Amino acid sequence: MSLPNNSTILNSLRTKTNQLLAPWGLAFTRVPKRSWLWGKPVVSVPVGSFRIQIPTANPLSSHYLLEPHCISQLGRLTKLIRRKYPALHAIDVGANVGDTACIIKSAEDIPLICIEGDRFSFAFLQKNTAQFSHTSAYNLFLGEKTGLIQADLEKSGWNTTIKPGASLAAREVQLTSIDDFIGRQEACGTMKLFKVDTEGFDCPIIRGGREYIRQVSPVIVFEYNRENMDALGEKGLDTLAMLEQLGYSRIFFHDPVGRYLLSTTLDQRTLLRDLHEYADGRRGNICYYDLTLFHQHDHDLAEQFAQGEQAVRDASDHVRSPGD
Repeated sequence: MSLPNNSTILNSLRTKTNQLLAPWGLAFTRVPKRSWLWGKPVVSVPVGSFRIQIPTANPLSSHYLLEPHCISQLGRLTKLIRRKYPALHAIDVGANVGDTACIIKSAEDIPLICIEGDRFSFAFLQKNTAQFSHTSAYNLFLGEKTGLIQADLEKSGWNTTIKPGASLAAREVQLTSIDDFIGRQEACGTMKLFKVDTEGFDCPIIRGGREYIRQVSPVIVFEYNRENMDALGEKGLDTLAMLEQLGYSRIFFHDPVGRYLLSTTLDQRTLLRDLHEYADGRRGNICYYDLTLFHQHDHDLAEQFAQGEQAVRDASDHVRSPGD
């Protein structure tokens, strides 16, 4: 007679406990193993083909340990764009400590501009991107217009969120528009990948790059975070309408861990409004989306991206067991 192993005992205990908790709508669930981070101010984390240093105060220090394939669609997208545009350059706005730079660079060794406003995160960004070739980093906050504003800086040091307005904690913050920034860069016309992730400030930054977007028609990737946008008074749908006027047509939705949800076109306003209303950050199971938008000139890329993301999703569904 063999003795039950620890896993069997724990599973049995979990089942019995969940039976007792069920009337209250509670349950224990198994989560992926993670490294013990307490007491370590900085940890080395694998992201894509690289390892980067991340302070443990930054949620990214455990995020990629729990979800190693998070935002992997950005790498697949980079490969796809470069096949059509061999001279591809990318802009990574809200680069944080360099995690998305790792994903881009793991896919293709292309010239990359990283922009991060938070000084603490920027220091790690500089260290982490030193291992890359053809990569530059800028310590800037971007916005719709270049100039000074009064704003609170929340979550400083790990996920800085700009909240404009006069308050006791407000300070002067210098903003730069993408159009003004791009004007100082060479090879603007090859910057066909434009990624933004700035905790709700994404839409003003995109509007601040209207001329760049009009001239270059980059593939645009940004976080659609309703909770943060609502706090800023950002409508979101208005910026999508602006992009439609600039010739963008196809839009893709991924959930926060990078799983493909659906794609549609920007003229499907009722569907877009329904998706906008659902992900309010409070009640929806999807708290925000990662959006990818293609100009109508890149309809071929959009079709290839759709087929590829559907295949990745289908493959992950086949390997996922019922207990996961």
